[in-house]
Amino acid sequence: MTTPEPWPADGPKFSAETLERAERQGRLNQPWRAAVAGIELVVAVVLVAVGWWAWQHGTVTIYLPGPHGAIDVVTRSVGSWLASAVAASTLAGLLLLDAIRQVVLALRARGR
Repeated sequence: MTTPEPWPADGPKFSAETLERAERQGRLNQPWRAAVAGIELVVAVVLVAVGWWAWQHGTVTIYLPGPHGAIDVVTRSVGSWLASAVAASTLAGLLLLDAIRQVVLALRARGR
């Protein structure tokens, strides 16, 4: 009794060793991913600093003279600065998540 081949009869013939070698090329644990994670962490820290700076510029305090010599304090929010701060913080969070993923993929041992 014969068993069917996993590839067509007129197609290329691969040995089991060639197929196994082709499967190993797509491994996930690559040490250079740790360097990528380090770069992403540095960029995330810079983005958090930029977000903090933008948030500080997004609130403006105005002191107005009030009745009977009192001073009224008005705090205004500038939407473009606050939106930039939120966007920078969100991007920093996404980079932090990807850096964690890169570290896990760099350290994962692939045993067979």
